[in-house]
Amino acid sequence: MNRDFRILLTEGSSLSARQTLTALGPLGYSIDVCDPRPAWCLARFSGYVRKLFRCPPFDLDPAGYLAFLAARLKSDRYDVLFPVHDQAYLLARFRDDLAPLAGLAVPPFDVVRRMQSKAEFIRVLDELALPHPETVICAASADISSDVRVPAYLKLAHSTAGCGVWRLSNWRELESLLARLPQGPGRELLIQQPARGAFCVAQSVFQQGRLVAAHCYQARAQGVGGSAWARSSVSHPAVIGHLERIGRHLAWHGALMLDYFHDPDAGPAYVDSNPRIGETVNAFKSGVNLCEALVRVSRGDEVERYPEARVGVRTHSLMMKLMALAQQTRSRRRLIAELGRAWSARDEYALSEEELTPFGDDRRSLIPAAYLAMKLLLAPASADRLVRQTVENYALSEAGVERIAKLSCDAIVQGSPGGVAAQQQAEAEARQRD
Repeated sequence: MNRDFRILLTEGSSLSARQTLTALGPLGYSIDVCDPRPAWCLARFSGYVRKLFRCPPFDLDPAGYLAFLAARLKSDRYDVLFPVHDQAYLLARFRDDLAPLAGLAVPPFDVVRRMQSKAEFIRVLDELALPHPETVICAASADISSDVRVPAYLKLAHSTAGCGVWRLSNWRELESLLARLPQGPGRELLIQQPARGAFCVAQSVFQQGRLVAAHCYQARAQGVGGSAWARSSVSHPAVIGHLERIGRHLAWHGALMLDYFHDPDAGPAYVDSNPRIGETVNAFKSGVNLCEALVRVSRGDEVERYPEARVGVRTHSLMMKLMALAQQTRSRRRLIAELGRAWSARDEYALSEEELTPFGDDRRSLIPAAYLAMKLLLAPASADRLVRQTVENYALSEAGVERIAKLSCDAIVQGSPGGVAAQQQAEAEARQRD
């Protein structure tokens, strides 16, 4: 057991946070979590969490969030600061200032910035001659050539959880969307042709440019924001080889994800990258604990290469399926029918393990699942608001990228008055809960 080894998670609302707890909790670490809405985040309903701390939202108030984080790390001892989601972008910006306070595995900011931006990611792929769908990168509507083919996808350079991505059927939709999007210096848009094959994700952990753990899964079904709610582990050696090339090229240190479409004949076509750990239960169930690998890299261990994952491991998230179904249909009958399929382990649920409610090890995880099911059955239309509120807790927006670029390092890491006040409030709330 590792009760003396303390980890601070950068948020507790995302599916990634809940799945990180599933992977790390059984190892016996002492885990604390900070979140803008600790009373309602998924991490609150886990027996693996020691304390929850309320923090400013990192996208809307990165200065306050960073000041809070620095104060928390200075006031208590943590062995590892674990960037669960898009907070990795902010932490990379100040990694040299945060590193003395806790173990932290993120690459230099200039490297992270390349893989956080969809436009820069395409440029990295081109540098390495790696495959991606035909893509046009433009700064404004005036730059869009009449040769652009539709249907296509228009993407903001920075977006998360399916926000900032639109499917365009014709030029009229393209022109209408461009008229609504904010323009400004440095903003880039991508227009990308659809890719062939099945949607897949590759997840990995690197140590100074060396791949130490990797996993690939294929989406068996997609839901909110195009993310997979049912997955199956797969073996794609070519993708792992491409990951290794990218990691060496960028001297990557920490977690990295690639989204791609895999065609059995043509191979992979990469469409997105994220400098974070992602949802890891499918990897965990397949024999590769990516979260453990990231903790070990963060604390400076010399990490040997993890073995390859088992193929064909099926996992699913009933909560995400219900959310997607409520968004798409607004039908209580459809929701009840889906609950019946899950209960009887039919269709996508057959021979598949649940990702978000590990009842055997963490019984409190059932509370948010039960609450969500009841909420959606009473008001299916509430799904949109629930998704929006949750994503706001952890996602990085275009405006957030601009705010982070303007931050002053010295003023924030030394702790602003607002950050100290937030820290004091968080500690008071933690004492009340105890």
